[in-house]
Amino acid sequence: MEKAVLFNTSCTEEIKKLLVPMHLQVIEADTLQYNDSLQNIANGKTDIIKSNHFTGKVPDESLILFCGINGKKLDKILFKLRNNKNINVTYKAVLTPSNSRWTVLHILLELAREQAAYNIMPK
Repeated sequence: MEKAVLFNTSCTEEIKKLLVPMHLQVIEADTLQYNDSLQNIANGKTDIIKSNHFTGKVPDESLILFCGINGKKLDKILFKLRNNKNINVTYKAVLTPSNSRWTVLHILLELAREQAAYNIMPK
């Protein structure tokens, strides 16, 4: 099923208004899940590692993780997100076989590194 997992978003209702009519399931991740794998969170298997709940300071960054969405539809979603001035999300990513075992904290770190590298590239 096509879905979007939201992490630390302040504009959740606006995101839902945009994505639900496009037939996407929208999941709001709990901050306790930040030590769990992206795959487990996306699949709703979040109580596998109860002893490993995240208890640290939640990063300020927000993230939408897209799961199982084809390229054309994803392009349309990203266009609509970009043009909606009420939606402000730090990062948008796609769940892949390469990142599916990462934690939320890991993907946020990788996205921050990518953004920093992009920002220092000559224009």
